[in-house]
Amino acid sequence: MELASSSFKIPLMYEVVINFNGEDIQRKFVSHLDSALSAVGFTTFLHHPNADNPIHIQQPILNLSRVAIVVFTKSYSQSSWCLHQLQQIIRWQETYCRHLLPVYYEIQPSDVRLQMGDFGKAFKATAHQTFSPQQLRHGMSRWSHALTKAANFFGWDESNY
Repeated sequence: MELASSSFKIPLMYEVVINFNGEDIQRKFVSHLDSALSAVGFTTFLHHPNADNPIHIQQPILNLSRVAIVVFTKSYSQSSWCLHQLQQIIRWQETYCRHLLPVYYEIQPSDVRLQMGDFGKAFKATAHQTFSPQQLRHGMSRWSHALTKAANFFGWDESNY
C-alpha cells in the first residue's frame, strides 16, 4: 500500500490528454473541449497525428497524467497512429488505474466496440495497409482489444445531447 499511495504524489505534467484524429474534429469539438477544460484550470495536451510534430504518448505525457479523453469519430479508425496510441492509453490505464473517458462524436459506441459499419470498414482497411500479411491477425487483434476495452468504459455520446 505504501507504494501505491506514494505514486499519487508524482507531479503532473498534464492533467488531461486528448487523443483524436482529424483537423475537422479539432475545429468542431476538440478546441471547445480544450478551452472548457483550460477555463476550469486543467492542463491539457492535445494528442493527434496531424500535429506539426506528432509524438507518441510517452511517460512524461501519459504516465504522469490523470485522465485520457479519446474522441472517437468516423475517421478515428483511419489512423494507424491513433490505433497504436490507443493501445498505449489502454496499457497506461491498466497499469496506473487512471481514468479513460471515451467520447463518441457522430458515431455510435457499438460501432467502436464491435468495429462495425463505416468505422469497421476503415479499421480493416487501415490494418491491411499497416500490417504485413504475417502480422495482420495479431495486429488487428491488439487494435480490436484496445477499441473494445475503451468502448466498454462509461463515456459521453454526443448524440444523446
